[in-house]
Parts: sequence; C-alpha cells; structure tokens
Amino acid sequence: MGYDYTSHGKKIAIRVLLGTFLCTEVAALSACSDDSSSSAEDEPTIFTETSSLEVDEEYNIITWTTEKNKDMCLLENGSFTWKTVNLGTSKESARYEFRGDTLVLYTLVYNNGEQERFGHMYLGGTAGNIYGTWKALFCDFDPVEKNTFCATGDIFVTKTITLSKGEMTTETLYDFERYSAQKSGNLVLSELTADILRALKGTYELYIPGAFVDDSARVLSLIKEYKITTTSQTKTSINFKMDGKEYALKYNEAEETLAKDGSEKLNRIVKLELSSGKTTCNLDFERTFMEKSLCKSENKDYLDINKEIIDGQGNTLEYAVAYLANNQEEFEKCVKSITPASSGDDEGYNDELN
Repeated sequence: MGYDYTSHGKKIAIRVLLGTFLCTEVAALSACSDDSSSSAEDEPTIFTETSSLEVDEEYNIITWTTEKNKDMCLLENGSFTWKTVNLGTSKESARYEFRGDTLVLYTLVYNNGEQERFGHMYLGGTAGNIYGTWKALFCDFDPVEKNTFCATGDIFVTKTITLSKGEMTTETLYDFERYSAQKSGNLVLSELTADILRALKGTYELYIPGAFVDDSARVLSLIKEYKITTTSQTKTSINFKMDGKEYALKYNEAEETLAKDGSEKLNRIVKLELSSGKTTCNLDFERTFMEKSLCKSENKDYLDINKEIIDGQGNTLEYAVAYLANNQEEFEKCVKSITPASSGDDEGYNDELN
C-alpha cells in the first residue's frame, strides 16, 4: 500500500510531463525576485525561508516561527498592483527521531498538539544530532506498520532544511526547465477527447484538464461503440465520420507547467477546434496562477479574485489568484449544434465565441 501522488489519481500523459510532481511540505511563501526575461523563464528557482527555532532535546521537539511574506497581485482602488505582502507569523512544531542515519519529523497538529501518524524523512546530517543540513527524501515513515512510502516518478523539487542554534532555514528549489522538458502524450487519446466524443452523443460534461490524462482505452472503446470511422489520425488531430457526419478534431495547443509561486499548483492551457461542415467550435482554456506579468488592469475581466486572505495587520485583502480564460460553455453549445442528432443546418453555430 502506498500514496497516490498522481494528478486526479490517474497517470498523467501530457505534452510537457510524463511522471509525477510532488511537494509534500508546505510550500515556501518567501517573496522572490521576478525576472521576466524569456531566457531565465525556466531556470531553477530557489525559495528561501528563515525561521526562528527552538529545540527541546529532552522531548525531541522542534518549534519554528516564521514571518510569512508573499508576492501578490493586489486589487487596490480599482487597480492591480504587484506587491510583497506580510501575512503575519506562523508557528509550527514537530517531534523528531532518528532511524539510523535518517531524520524523521512528525508534525504536531496545531490545534490539539496531536502528532501526525506519518513522519517526513530527511537525510544528509549527522545521526543523533538534530543540527545540520537535511535533504527531504519525499518519503514518509509509518511507525505503526514500520513501513516507508515514497513518491514515485520524477520529482521536480529539491528541499533542504538547515537547523542551527536559534534558526531554521528552508530552501525549496523548483526545476521548471526539467519539468517543461518532458514531452510525451497522445492528446487524441486523452480523457478530454473521450468527453468530446460523448458530447457528440448528447453528454455535455467536459473535463478540460483531461487533455493531460491518458484515456486511450476509453477513446478506443467509444470509437468501436459509436461505429466511428477514422480517416486520419495523429497525436494532435483526428478526422472521423460518425452517424453520417464528418468531423475534424485538432489540438492547437495543450500545455501544463508548474506555477511560478513556489507551490505544487499547475498552469494549464488548452486550445482546440472541432469542425463539421461550415461550423468550427473553438475551445480556449487558460488557467495561469498569478505572475507579475499578468498583474495588469487590462486583464481584469480574466482575473480570478479572492477576498478571504488577511494580512499580518488584520486587513482583508482583495487579490488576483490566477488568470482564467474559459469559453467552455460556449464551446459546449457549439458542439451541441453539430451533433449527428442536430438539424445539419449548413449555417451552423453563429454565437460569438470568446
């Protein structure tokens, strides 16, 4: 038995990644410089966080207090501004133990002091000495079952903690270039393609991130079930005939990348077109978590706004979480107009698509 670290519990098959990304710890929220030059866009980025540290060597408890700062796109007086915001302090504790040369940290739950069952494992320091530099293994130890569970697949993050008298420094490195360099996947055999085929049969529930999830078995099963005749097919396009109507499905873009804010979140872009006769249905989906280059008032219609965060002074802030462009509803209406059951009107779908 182990942990499932894959997105949506399924194996990812995407243009930019074949494998798994994991960050089991709380992502560092330290502000970092923004370099908008394209040459540095995918270079590894290190987020560094410094905390004050207390060590109780009698009970093997470490407690660290951190001043939290984060770069954010604030909405102030009707305009968006990129600022470093102080979010106050956080206090966390963990019990530690050594298993051979491995350090294991069991987080203490903040509200009642109970210990998490699974301990996060680190290596690199001196056995028996909490002070030193320790590298996260991305493995958890179960002290009840005496088992170790590790992340599988490619890890695109490196994390180290350095503990010294009175201070703990956490460094989290995200290798954006390694992540983006992984190229694979057959988009035509994805979960989204299966959803589109089902939509042509009258079911309109599209899962856009499904473009990055391999679902070849279901796509091939639907082709057989719907008696679809394929005239041409590549990894990004397919021409087919179903119930007497001809269709062309083409993925113009499908990209999944790591967010630049030091978290495990994923940016996604999916652009495709489905054509039949004189009608072309265009899907245009983009969700990019906030970056300095997107923090502009001209993007206000596409910014996802959150009003729930409170800064270190107790002020409630309005800020943009992500850039979100999604015309899924219009796309689904268009698809409905070209189903085999539709009238077959050559004028097709006339509503303007975003």
